[in-house]
Amino acid sequence: MRIFNIERCSTEDGPGIRTTVFLKGCLLKCKWCANPESQLYKPQILFKAVRCIGCGRCLKACPSGAIFYHPDYGMITDSKKCKMCKRCIDACYADARVVQGEDYTAEELMEVLIKDEAYYLASGGGITFSGGEPFLYASDIKECSELAHKRGWNVLVETCGQVPLPKIKEAAEHIDIIYCDYKHFSGERHLALTGRDNREILSNIRWLDKNFNGELYLRYPYIPGCNDEVYAIEQFLAFSERLEKVKEVVFLPYHRLGLDKYRGLGRVYEMGDMESLKVKDLQFLKEYEKNYHIKITVR
Repeated sequence: MRIFNIERCSTEDGPGIRTTVFLKGCLLKCKWCANPESQLYKPQILFKAVRCIGCGRCLKACPSGAIFYHPDYGMITDSKKCKMCKRCIDACYADARVVQGEDYTAEELMEVLIKDEAYYLASGGGITFSGGEPFLYASDIKECSELAHKRGWNVLVETCGQVPLPKIKEAAEHIDIIYCDYKHFSGERHLALTGRDNREILSNIRWLDKNFNGELYLRYPYIPGCNDEVYAIEQFLAFSERLEKVKEVVFLPYHRLGLDKYRGLGRVYEMGDMESLKVKDLQFLKEYEKNYHIKITVR
């Protein structure tokens, strides 16, 4: 499996204390994506401008001429030219360049995860697979989950839902909790915002509602100007309350924490200067509980 980050002692990605494993590759290209380095399956070099001292050693070290200076972003790597020889990383005094995407076997990943086993067991926590889209690695998720369950850890998957159903079927019975995103009720609008329509996502959610034996939650990234219309919110809640398994939906306030990563990849951030929202900004959504038979959480 190809991993671009492992976040230990996480308390935001499920119950208890967890380790969140971020997997590379996603079929959606959401305009507000907080992890742009997760979208491509292939490894990439991320440039960290705040650490760069401007020595130019990376330019000289690259044998394929993949590095170029961008006036707005700095010493960016052209992923189409990059051969991932990592010579630019070895040459960098300031650790301003980092690989996004390293391959692990299930056993190699377990060696990392087991370091915090005491925290999982004491807190009722475990492992969260995020991304990217974890279900693209269904066989790896299945193998890791079997190993995790033998040690008493629970397993959670955060999915965008845009994945072939056979992949979900392969791994679902080995997962305890699924967080699935829902971004817009309109297929046309969903296509404009993410690069894909929502038919497969909605179909997968319905399948999970009927067949998944664990806990299922729907999450709604609340993005001003994209899916914050009253009618869009109402359509989401109406869809959610018709599901048998979903008892709670979670609204996620928009944030721009991924901005530096876009710059580090030499990419334009499509959300412009839109300011981040806070949890308190979305508390008004709790009022919808009066009209819909479902629990609403803002996180």
